[in-house]
Amino acid sequence: MTKQAAYGSERLKIALVCSHGGHLTEMLQLLEAFKGHEVFFFCYDAPTTRVLNNAYLVPNMARNPIQFVLNLVRIYRIFRKEKPDLLVSTGAEIAIPAALIARLLGVPILYVECGAQVTHPSLTGRLLYWISDKFYVQWPELLTKYGKRAQFRGSLIDSDSAVVNDRSFERRLRVCLVQPRFESGFSSEQPPLGLAYIASVLEQTGCLVRVIDANVERLSAEEVLAILLCHRPDMVCVTVTTPLVPAAKKLALLIRQQGFLRPPLLVAGGPHATVLPEDLLNEDAYDLVVRGEGEETIRELVNAFLANKDFANIPGLSLFRSGSIHHAPNRTTCVPLDSLPYPDWSLFPVRSYSSPVRRHSYSLPILTSRGCPHKCTFCYKGVFGRDIRMREPEDVVAEWQHLVTRYGVQEVAVIDDVFTESAKRAKEICRRLVQAGLQRVPWATTNGIRVTNVTPELMSELKSAGCYRVYFGVESGVQRIVDALGKNISLEQVRYAVYCAKQAGLEVGLYFMLGNLGECEEDMEETIRFAIELDPDLVQFTIATPYPGTAMYEQVLRDGRLLVNSWEDFASYGGMIFEYAGLNPDMVNRKFREALRRFYFRPRYMFRQGVRFCSYYGFIQVLRGGKALTRLLLSRCHY
Repeated sequence: MTKQAAYGSERLKIALVCSHGGHLTEMLQLLEAFKGHEVFFFCYDAPTTRVLNNAYLVPNMARNPIQFVLNLVRIYRIFRKEKPDLLVSTGAEIAIPAALIARLLGVPILYVECGAQVTHPSLTGRLLYWISDKFYVQWPELLTKYGKRAQFRGSLIDSDSAVVNDRSFERRLRVCLVQPRFESGFSSEQPPLGLAYIASVLEQTGCLVRVIDANVERLSAEEVLAILLCHRPDMVCVTVTTPLVPAAKKLALLIRQQGFLRPPLLVAGGPHATVLPEDLLNEDAYDLVVRGEGEETIRELVNAFLANKDFANIPGLSLFRSGSIHHAPNRTTCVPLDSLPYPDWSLFPVRSYSSPVRRHSYSLPILTSRGCPHKCTFCYKGVFGRDIRMREPEDVVAEWQHLVTRYGVQEVAVIDDVFTESAKRAKEICRRLVQAGLQRVPWATTNGIRVTNVTPELMSELKSAGCYRVYFGVESGVQRIVDALGKNISLEQVRYAVYCAKQAGLEVGLYFMLGNLGECEEDMEETIRFAIELDPDLVQFTIATPYPGTAMYEQVLRDGRLLVNSWEDFASYGGMIFEYAGLNPDMVNRKFREALRRFYFRPRYMFRQGVRFCSYYGFIQVLRGGKALTRLLLSRCHY
């Protein structure tokens, strides 16, 4: 619908309201419709918006009530000066004050919903549905979620280099990438980086890609199926961790039973699919399993699918054929990491991901290396391998800049297993971040760094580059247990690493496990005392879990007994799922809850947390953290 058709043929003055990143992208794509009219922009101040002509730029209010009121005043003054005939917006929170002033002044409002929300509209969207005169949605499923006034507008393809060499406009195949929902307990609400890489590779091969993160969107398998029926994909790719096996199988069965006119090819990948592909391959489940790193395998699979060629010899694939399972040879490693496209986050509901331990609500991850050479018994290395492969510092910083300018992130999570394995490289990345002015964006080493090469100089470099918190994997406060876990670190190195980090002004997070093989109650007591002695800003206590593919899993199968009825039970964070030697599950569960109480309810720690109540987001994060802590304390193991 053109503006001439909607509002007549006269020349209009149009206020274009958007934020930055994806919202700005879609607004720029709509500009063709405004030819012959006078337009001006009202946007958040960002590198991507400063190049616009005739634009009013204001600070991001980011749920700041003071900035919200100030934006109301700014918009009122701008609108009184410009006297627009129409307001058009694609933009999230910034649209609310603009729409309120437009309604006050009698300016018609046209809102074009932008983002990757699947079936759960945001509060912002619901408000704008009632305020706007015309309201367009991105996905047809949202028509019933909003109401009768909503109209379908279809999805636009990004054109501002979300993915280099994006060919998705060719639409050679329609592919849906799915992260299933874990409904039986705790689950991570972090962005699925593996799917984001696969999405980018698929777009480079000419596929039209849609992502369904059922976990963060709280979608049942039946709701996912409804979306797939609407999208009619040629291929459905599902990422599978161990606790998600039942959910992944249920989804596959529903797809099989539904009777698609053209049944999609069902593909599973991820850690569990790699270590136990047989769990997912049979007549009623998945057609193919991708083992290990998936980028090159999925690229070759798409090309073979289009050419109607056999999949059997594609390295890294397993498939069910003629009553038996065939495994193609392993794929050694992926192509050089610097040659991979950046993850395409424009397909994901990025504003829905959250964490109770971050400083900001809007964060995306970055992976600067793959592989880990160390031999911890509880860690599975089947996907990325034991050989560490590092990206060049300039490529890392380029993606970092991409996250800030393209997606407008407020925080970055470095999720390498061994980010500082090469201290020289880590320092070079830090220096380049400072040179690029990116030290203003806070970040943390979310997956932890090793204590073995921590120095005051390294910690100082991290701090100067914007890092605000480092995590260390300690696992136990007893050296005998640390050695048995294959950590190859000493408790003195842990103490020194924590000291260096604190001296540099960094927050410290520590990871500990209780119920390790060979532990007794006295060992766990010593671990709790050690954690309190180090006095970090955060501690994550977990109960040791022997995931398939790890040395710990083999030890338990050989000398102990698993207490599980389903793969879902491997996500029972508040309960021990195995028996081994003198380890009593009830005792371990009790010490786990005792550890949480004794660490987090200390007067000293609670006083520090009280300071966070002084900011809006700090207050929200304390509440979220308190809710998660309460759930863990009140949960009970079912065995």
